[in-house]
Amino acid sequence: MNNSNISSKDQKYTVSEAIPEMNQEWCDFISGRSDATIYHHPAYLHVLEDETNQRVLRLICRDDNESLVGVYPLQLTGGLPFGLGGVLATKRLSSLPRTPSGGPIAVNNVVEAMLVKKAIEISSQDVDRLIQIKSYDPTLHEKIPCLSMFFWRNIYITKIPPAPKEIRFGDSKNHSAIKRAVNKALRNGIHVRYTHSDADLIKWYDLYADTMRFHTVPARSINFFRCLFKYLMPLGLAQLIIAEKEIGGRIEIIAGNILFRYNKTMVYGFGGSKRAAFDLRPNDLLHWVAIHDAQADGFEYYDMGEVAEDHDGLTSYKKKWTSEKRSLYHFYYPEPDIQDQERLGGRNVIRMKRKLWNLLPLKLTTMIGAQVNNCL
Repeated sequence: MNNSNISSKDQKYTVSEAIPEMNQEWCDFISGRSDATIYHHPAYLHVLEDETNQRVLRLICRDDNESLVGVYPLQLTGGLPFGLGGVLATKRLSSLPRTPSGGPIAVNNVVEAMLVKKAIEISSQDVDRLIQIKSYDPTLHEKIPCLSMFFWRNIYITKIPPAPKEIRFGDSKNHSAIKRAVNKALRNGIHVRYTHSDADLIKWYDLYADTMRFHTVPARSINFFRCLFKYLMPLGLAQLIIAEKEIGGRIEIIAGNILFRYNKTMVYGFGGSKRAAFDLRPNDLLHWVAIHDAQADGFEYYDMGEVAEDHDGLTSYKKKWTSEKRSLYHFYYPEPDIQDQERLGGRNVIRMKRKLWNLLPLKLTTMIGAQVNNCL
């Protein structure tokens, strides 16, 4: 790939592609930056590559002192055929696909614009491919005018206080309701532990796949989660926390969450639970334990993750834990066809799709989900 050069106030910047040997320099650059997420970490980029056998393009920018001043990971997607899935499933150079957020991390607007310009230049070699950026920054299209912006979803985040006794969730009524749910889980003999066992992962994965089927979301492959174990867990960047209960003389996993740990933020990434056990409140206990453990480990935020606006129950559940709502935006170049933006239709259409999807066998929806995610 050819380098791009630009000068700004006597400072010359050069954009190029990173080499594997500079992973540590990349890590050092994004460490501590408020706009950098776990999804920008090289270990997570390895996960995306292994999931689809499609390499991640790692753009970097250096100043005339050879200091790293910007990074921008992107990955090509093949897209679904026949326009299925609309703009979210078209051919893209995305930062980052199958991931809540991404985008360039840069020391200033000039560097940020240079990185995006280089990505557009690369993407333009294929006339049918879009540039997609997922970002919390609502001003990105103002700094880079060629981008079009669309609201995507809200993210719910809990601010974790420095002392455990100061952890509270909303007003007294809401906090007391959560404590009652946690105590109910404990009274019902639910035990929580962290695990890195592949056997535990396999058992949890069935719960996750069933949960995704219920929400009409294509499940990620078990290979994706094994890659999380392989690349992130040894670095302390990911955990699997599970809730267990003795049922019929056997200990069974009834719920569990994949947690990411990076840059003062613990992220609830993926969850799966047995719907028949909802009334025992294992999910409340899982989040309660994770948030208190995050506080003990010095984290400042607990990210409950994004939620689609049509999932009223899930939205309400996440809101009860949070103190802050943040908006996540998608930016595109060129601007996508307006008809693609109406990819999901009304709520009645969504409910109908959900009912049909839930009629399919779990193994079939899991297999379809893995194939779909390979294209997204």
